[in-house]
Amino acid sequence: MAGVLLNPDEINALMSAIQDGRVTPEPPKGRGTAIAYDLTSQDRVIRGQMPTLDAINEQIASAFAMGMAGRTRLSIRVACGPASLLKFGDFNSLLSPPTTVCVMSLGNAGSQALLVLEPGLADAMIAAALGDKRGRDENAAPAEARRELTNVERKVLTRLLTVFTDAMQAAWAPVLAFRPEINRFESDPRLAAIAPVNEAAVLCSYEIDGALKGLMQLAMPYTAIEPAKKALMSPPQMHHTADSRFAHRLEEEINQVEVELRAVLGKTKVSLRKLLDLEPGDVLTLGTSEGVSLPVFVEGRAKFTGQPKVVGGSLSLQIDRGPCEEIRRPFEQESEEKKPQAA
Repeated sequence: MAGVLLNPDEINALMSAIQDGRVTPEPPKGRGTAIAYDLTSQDRVIRGQMPTLDAINEQIASAFAMGMAGRTRLSIRVACGPASLLKFGDFNSLLSPPTTVCVMSLGNAGSQALLVLEPGLADAMIAAALGDKRGRDENAAPAEARRELTNVERKVLTRLLTVFTDAMQAAWAPVLAFRPEINRFESDPRLAAIAPVNEAAVLCSYEIDGALKGLMQLAMPYTAIEPAKKALMSPPQMHHTADSRFAHRLEEEINQVEVELRAVLGKTKVSLRKLLDLEPGDVLTLGTSEGVSLPVFVEGRAKFTGQPKVVGGSLSLQIDRGPCEEIRRPFEQESEEKKPQAA
């Protein structure tokens, strides 16, 4: 009954009837069914695209392809796929042997990341670096379930993957100051756990094609890139990829532009008869007092003031300060008056 308050005994009786199943509460009219929501879940970060992150991955793929081609002398192409977000619990299924798992540090508040090479890719990269130009044989027998890398293989693979970390550091520099380094290789997936299973991870895929074929996947904790979330979800900015050489050349071109610079010693008015009677040696009196700062014009506009000097037997002008309003205004007004008026 609307507007009727229940006493404590009636409330206890109603709650007991609901718990015993004798009374079924009716759902509110005009509303949908309630859905349970886990506040600790990180599914909320799975939504949305990150165009800047995809652009960063493209730069990493391009630089890694050029670096690998230079190290192995092979034709190698690397293409990146769109970045995705998932939980580390779902990503752990990719760590089962015989994949090669590389644990790397990001140098950002102790963050770590995982670089997973699909079965056979690590062996093909090592063989190519050691001079075997045959590449990966797709018809070869499957690799064994688990194989420990030798010390030589670890060092060779570390040198090759350093090309990837260097490319990653350069591509992420405008957004985050990552300092990625190779820490270790793990054959046991349990030893490669760097975050709880319910924590979100950013998954970036790199498809290697050409003389070497395979798939590399980079998994970073979402918390490592969360400070730059706004920048990653916004369109890539032009200044992130700006070439400093263009700005330097433009500055050089501008510095070579010639401008008219003149200083006005003073002005006077004479009649046309006196002007025609002037002879060499005549003296004209100017309306400027001795010691007064003279206006300096740049392309017809007063910009500075200065004092006349004699340096090395030549007349010169020493700039002392910016344009003075009381000096600049009369000259500018006069120049404006001399301009032809529109009909």
